[in-house]
Amino acid sequence: MRTALLSLSLLLLGIPSACKSGGNAAADPQVVIETIAKTNPGVTRLTVHCMQAAGGAIACASTAADKKGKPSDAEDLKAMQTGETVVLEEGGALDVTVPIMAKDGKFAAACGVTMKTAGMTRDQAIAMAKEIAMAVDKGLGSCCSSCADGTCCAK
Repeated sequence: MRTALLSLSLLLLGIPSACKSGGNAAADPQVVIETIAKTNPGVTRLTVHCMQAAGGAIACASTAADKKGKPSDAEDLKAMQTGETVVLEEGGALDVTVPIMAKDGKFAAACGVTMKTAGMTRDQAIAMAKEIAMAVDKGLGSCCSSCADGTCCAK
C-alpha cells in the first residue's frame, strides 16, 4: 500500500524526467530528493551520495543544507563499496544507507534515509527506507548511472 502511494505521489508531483529524449541529461538530484522527502513526513534527512572520479564520495544532494557538497561519511562509502545496506541508530531515528545506481557491478551512489521509527519495528523502518531509496534511484533515472564523471552531481 505504501509503495503504491509513494509511486502515485511521485507521479502526481511530477519529478522531472530523468533523461531528455535522445540525450543523457540527468534529473536534478536535489529536486528528486526534496520531492520524495515531502511525500514521506517521517523522513528527517534524505541524501544522495555520489562516487567521484578523483576518488571518495560527496553528498551531491541533501535535504540538510550542511551535508550538501561535503565528503560522505564512512557508512555511505561502505554501502557503495560493499553493495550492502548500512543501518545506524541515531537517537530516536534510524539512518539507513542504501546503495543505488549499479553500473558494471559497482555502485556509483548511495541514498541515505534518516527517518523517525515511531510506530514501526526496526525491520519495517528499514524496509520503508529501502523503498524510499529505490524511489530516489528511479527518480534519478538510468542516465544518472555514473556520478563518477560528474554528470549526476553537476546540477
